[in-house]
Amino acid sequence: MGSTAKTLIKIGVGAAAAYLALGEVIYEGVLNKRFTKGKNDCRKVEPEVYQYYGKPEDQIDGDSWFVAMHPEDTVLVNSKGKTMHSNIFMQKEFTHRWAIVIHGYTSCPRGMADQAFHFYKTGFNVLMPVLISFAQDEQKYCTMGYHDKDYIMEWINYIREQDSEAEIVLLGVSMGSATTMLVTGEKDLPDNVKCAVADCGYTSCWEEFASQIKEMFHLPVFPFLHAANTVSKLRGNFDFKKCAPIEAVARSKTPTLFVHGENDKFVPYWMMDKVFDACTAEKEKLSVPDALHAESCDIHPEIYYPAIDKFIAKYM
Repeated sequence: MGSTAKTLIKIGVGAAAAYLALGEVIYEGVLNKRFTKGKNDCRKVEPEVYQYYGKPEDQIDGDSWFVAMHPEDTVLVNSKGKTMHSNIFMQKEFTHRWAIVIHGYTSCPRGMADQAFHFYKTGFNVLMPVLISFAQDEQKYCTMGYHDKDYIMEWINYIREQDSEAEIVLLGVSMGSATTMLVTGEKDLPDNVKCAVADCGYTSCWEEFASQIKEMFHLPVFPFLHAANTVSKLRGNFDFKKCAPIEAVARSKTPTLFVHGENDKFVPYWMMDKVFDACTAEKEKLSVPDALHAESCDIHPEIYYPAIDKFIAKYM
């Protein structure tokens, strides 16, 4: 082998190593539990943490209710041997009505206390799952909804085991919205799931990360995002491009209300129109003026909750 060939091989190996090292840094920084859990330990929410959910005065009713209910950790070992956690709030009088309220990225069940409180006081049992790598979950890396949909399917079956006649609505925010849409695309989704609310969810993990890597960090998609996706696949986690709620809703038969804040820059507002147009089920959409990411229920509760109630009433 000539010296030129050896030199080219060394350059190629060095470039590949640098590519993977770059991907490793991004992958660890975005999906490792150290980061996803760092903003909220889900058990003790200090006032400064409210910045991730809205202003304290917007949260006091839901959060006070959550604390006063003394939520216990419900544990379920799923079909793959993974331990799952949730908080479950049962009505005092029996009802078939259930809401599964799904948190977003860097959040936890307590971060969804306002929505959960609304469902509870309107007569629903409420199940609030912990997603992969968040709070008590033992897995190390977030999957942005891709494997989380399997968690939700397990919790749906858990509810059905308690009540075969259960009527279930799914509501998720941000990554929880993506998870909700992915669930609606599952071919084995039980008829017990009557409708869904997808609040500020993304079209795909790839498009979401591509948007943010340019918007927040002013970096090109290649090589940065490509490298991180390569590492994710090599680690056996998930392919960013296959985590695609837009493809799931194209298979969906679940009536879905799509909600998005008009000033959302984190999951860009234009993504709502794309998933709405792709959805093949009965559908409606709600644009919330002035709301940034995941703020719709805080900025305009007088718009948000009546719209959700009206939509759900059609199917439950």
